[in-house]
Amino acid sequence: MNSTAIEIFLHAVRRRLDGGARRQVMARVLLAAAVTAVAWALAWRVFGYAAPRPGYAVVAGVAAVVAAVWILLDRCGLRYAAGVADRIFDLKDGLGSWLDFQSAGLQGEIYQLNERYLAHQVAGLDLARLRIPRPRKVFVAALVLTISALLLGVLPHGEGVRNRLAREELAAQRSAELDQQVKAAVEEIIKALSEDERKLLDPGELRKWAKEVGVTRDARESEKQLARLEQQIDKAMHGLEARQDEAVLKLAAGELAKSALSDVRQLGKQLAARNFDQAVRDLKAMKPAAKSKMTPEDVAQLRNNAGKSRDMAQRMADGARRRHFGKLNPSNKPQGKPGDPAAEQPQQAMDEMLEELDGAARELAKELEKPGEPGEQTGAMADKMDGKMDELGKRMGQLDARQKATGKLDALRRGLGEAREFAQGKTSSLGLARSAAESNQPGGLEPGKGTDATRREERDAFKDNGNLAELKGRQNAAGPSSSTVESAASGSGIAGRANVAKQREFKQQLEALVHRDDIPESLKLGVREYFEKVHETDGH
Repeated sequence: MNSTAIEIFLHAVRRRLDGGARRQVMARVLLAAAVTAVAWALAWRVFGYAAPRPGYAVVAGVAAVVAAVWILLDRCGLRYAAGVADRIFDLKDGLGSWLDFQSAGLQGEIYQLNERYLAHQVAGLDLARLRIPRPRKVFVAALVLTISALLLGVLPHGEGVRNRLAREELAAQRSAELDQQVKAAVEEIIKALSEDERKLLDPGELRKWAKEVGVTRDARESEKQLARLEQQIDKAMHGLEARQDEAVLKLAAGELAKSALSDVRQLGKQLAARNFDQAVRDLKAMKPAAKSKMTPEDVAQLRNNAGKSRDMAQRMADGARRRHFGKLNPSNKPQGKPGDPAAEQPQQAMDEMLEELDGAARELAKELEKPGEPGEQTGAMADKMDGKMDELGKRMGQLDARQKATGKLDALRRGLGEAREFAQGKTSSLGLARSAAESNQPGGLEPGKGTDATRREERDAFKDNGNLAELKGRQNAAGPSSSTVESAASGSGIAGRANVAKQREFKQQLEALVHRDDIPESLKLGVREYFEKVHETDGH
């Protein structure tokens, strides 16, 4: 019974001591948490930001964990409680000695007398005499700092920060729209690519470019992304160039324009205008195309096409000879995957191809000059000529694919200029995807046409425009004429505009004459040479 009373007293003393320790720990931890929260808030407020509320939650959580661990580790034992009670209640180390006797297992009469005496002493003790200091000042300071931290937490961002965040939010929205529209524009281009163009532009590579334009809150970073995309497009467009081939065909077009044959001149016009797709069709229409069994009409058609192809091949080869090329430009190599033997072998030079075409045309023309009906040898030479023309047509088709692919990339590049202004906030709307879709429509990427009279393709009142008409006339020594006198502001001279208009009118009449199919080629050539000599005389 005496032992039980002493143990109850000791446990009561320990609980009172542990309660005081808990208050001390909680006060200190709360003060430290409040100081941390205030420092957290001030660290953001210095730069004009509102303190992020998740920071307060982190501080509170860490403080709770620290307090719990501290309290568990700081709990006092019975030995410490006995020492405090002996000192406060002046028990002459009675509780400490009793604990020693109990741990040693001593049960003699003297020990029992000491236990009864100690139990009698602690029975009349008031635990209120065991004063535990209360950390009121620490609690007040912690409370003040906590309120200060909460007040700092509810303050909004500064005006400068609010404006910057608004700009960043707007930049993020514009960047997201840019990302979406760039990807949509690339998909539109990929959808419009032909098989030949897909050999030049890898859809996977285009999509990889589009992925590099990501969503960002930094307007400058968005502009850098667009600039990098433009650089990649420029590099790809440079790789699609075939300047040597185009230069050779341009020279060939100049020679074709001098031909007396309308089909040959028309081919020259298409090449001069870089309309390679139509040029391929015109070239195909001039193929000799010999048959195993030919009727007189087939023979006549063979001779007619052989004459056209002969004139065409000779003039194109003459044009190619006007310029000497060194090594091939790497852009003339076929596009393909790395390691592909076909892609690593350089293409045949365009001038060499035209020389071979001219040689095949000469052989065919020489064979057709032989008397008698065309035989197997003629058919073989015609087939060889057809093959050379097919190779030239394929080469032109590649140029057409390069030109169209370059046009699509150029449309995307021009759209990126508008996209950059949109990223900078200079425009409020962006139609990059729509522009890419419209640029893929027919005519959207073709070169423009000016008013050069030598390249007129519109319907002309002086031309037959495909409708043959039989005209009958009579020779007359005199005919109608028109003359005007123009006065200049000062000096002497002629009215240049009126003179040019009259020359153009005469030239249209001449073209209408030489373009008609029912007039012999020899007569056309004679008329052409006559007027060329007249112009040469006028030039002197």
